Amino acid sequence: MIILQSGRKLKVSSILRCVFKSYNSNHTMKNLTIPTICLLSILLWSAQIVLAQKKAALIGQYFTKATKDGFRGVALVAQKGKVIFAKGYGLADREKNLAYDQNSVFSIGSITKQFTGAAIMKLEMEGKLKTSDLMSKYLPNVPAKMQKITLHHLLTHSAGLPGSIGQDEELIDAQAYLKRLYSEGLGESFGSFAYSNVGYSLLAMVVEKASGMSYEKYLQQKLFKPAGMTQTGYVLPKWKNENIVIGYRGKTRWGAVHRISQYHKGVTYHLRGNGGIMSTVLDMHKWYKAIKNNTVLSKAATKKYLAKQILIREGRHYDYGWITEQKEGRIMIWHTGGNNYFMNYMGFYPDKDLMIFVGCNTGQDPTPYADKVDEIMHGEFKAMDASLAKQYTGNYQLPSGQKFQVHFNANNQLVIQINRPELYATFLGTGKEDKKKAQNYDNKTREMITPLLKQDYAAYAKLESQYVANSSAAEIEQGVKEDFGRMMQTMGKPQSIKVLGSVARQGGKYYLTGSRITFAKAGTQTNMYFFYYWDGKRLVDIDSRSEDAMIKRFDQQEGKKFFARSNQLAIELITKKGAPALRVGNGLILRRL
Repeated sequence: MIILQSGRKLKVSSILRCVFKSYNSNHTMKNLTIPTICLLSILLWSAQIVLAQKKAALIGQYFTKATKDGFRGVALVAQKGKVIFAKGYGLADREKNLAYDQNSVFSIGSITKQFTGAAIMKLEMEGKLKTSDLMSKYLPNVPAKMQKITLHHLLTHSAGLPGSIGQDEELIDAQAYLKRLYSEGLGESFGSFAYSNVGYSLLAMVVEKASGMSYEKYLQQKLFKPAGMTQTGYVLPKWKNENIVIGYRGKTRWGAVHRISQYHKGVTYHLRGNGGIMSTVLDMHKWYKAIKNNTVLSKAATKKYLAKQILIREGRHYDYGWITEQKEGRIMIWHTGGNNYFMNYMGFYPDKDLMIFVGCNTGQDPTPYADKVDEIMHGEFKAMDASLAKQYTGNYQLPSGQKFQVHFNANNQLVIQINRPELYATFLGTGKEDKKKAQNYDNKTREMITPLLKQDYAAYAKLESQYVANSSAAEIEQGVKEDFGRMMQTMGKPQSIKVLGSVARQGGKYYLTGSRITFAKAGTQTNMYFFYYWDGKRLVDIDSRSEDAMIKRFDQQEGKKFFARSNQLAIELITKKGAPALRVGNGLILRRL
């Protein structure tokens, strides 16, 4: 035996077999003796192990620091077929005091789409369909306006279909789902990328029609079983209750996806095929290996599955359930998935055999954490100077007297809370807002959300329907009633509203209006924040955040300079009259208290 620095034992016979094979097939090694080659091989392997251990230690140190900034979840990193890091942080279930670990079972959200894409590829391998087939070949009563949609259009989000047609928790069967969809118009986006969960729900129906099995049964038999995945699915896996992860927003408990969406009554088509599958990081690593090793798909099918199928934007394409991106001189394939409680990121570098998975159960965006792990694995990550962070962390004050706190997180970002109007305008704005336009959007938003104080959903829906496309007042009313009803169950009744202001985006093309609704239950108040994205007279998107998520992050560019791309605002750490201070933009200077 030979003992390496890592403590692992190697059989000399194993090394020699490898060396003899290399020696006999590689003429460049003719002049090297067998002992020399053997020693070089051992040293190289030892160095690789030590390097992997060093990177794993750095990743562990990074996540330990990230937990101080609120990270709760699980991460896995694998290289050259081996898991080099897998660990959970925080509680998977606060009420039961159950910790996160590598066996924790959670919803992977839209990462489900890669299973649907693979299922279609598998069925094409089996000769049961073609991606060029019209969807009308597999789905009944397709209206004339949708007759031109192919499976390829569905796979690439280019069918012109809406993003969704109902809530994830609504139980709906295939017939009712299709009836509702067919009443919708076909969007102008047909032929170009426009993300649609609906398209992947239809693909789940195609899988069922072409295979003669339920969607989940087909995945289990054709994908999961060959890959060795036993903890992945909707209802078929035998999960242990103590491994189930609960989703949270702030202090509010939401629950587990399979229970909230009542999978035991039948997995709704609002999720089937496009989201909601539950898994573990270890199973997801098995899935990655199955893709890389062509365990479930042939080489030709895998090549098509991961090919750049449609342009999303420069440097980024959608494949069949994956996104391929040119990233800093290297190609990465990735996808995210979540429901604002469970949020996940999975990515890999095909040419480096490197896979990264990060999942959170508190509504946090996992991408910044995955990006830092990526930097660590490529030797690019440099932690911020601890003395600098310590010097500038603290309380500051706006000219009006409004106080706020600045701190620096594990991702080398300067972080400021933006939960009050003046902070919202100062750190989320551009300083170039058209005051008339901003006031107009403030007034529109205030008028629209005020009826929610009395749970007058019809009045709210009537107003919103004036500003949105492809949604009737009745549809909006039903959706808001369900969403707001869930909020009131956990947080109580709404007590007050406050519009924080409207800030410009993309040179004033869009405006983002922030608002706050305060709920109260059993003497406890909870704030929820709602964001309305305006494009002229059109309302193009609505988003929500908890109190904990009301922060603005500025990325460290170099040294004492930080920058936010969304509003092109720069902050520089300076010294003013011998005290730490911030220069915000080109003029405002704020001293630490």
